[in-house]
Amino acid sequence: MSLRARFAVVVVWAISLVAVGVLASAQPRQPTDSQVISGTDIGFRLEGSQANGPRGTLVVRVNGTWVDAQFAVKTNRVTTRQE
Repeated sequence: MSLRARFAVVVVWAISLVAVGVLASAQPRQPTDSQVISGTDIGFRLEGSQANGPRGTLVVRVNGTWVDAQFAVKTNRVTTRQE
């Protein structure tokens, strides 16, 4: 095998290592209970941070496990008429 062919193989191998590293680091991390900042029954699951602060989800404890909180949306009628 010539020197040029060996160099090409090494370059292709190095590029494949970088590609695998990028793909592996892009996989999302699964949240665990240790990442929940909490009180007794309500908490905040930390999922990461941005420039302006932490990012996450509000969670509640149900039967010992953390579950994402679901919010009910209520609509209020807005009127401009004064009585």
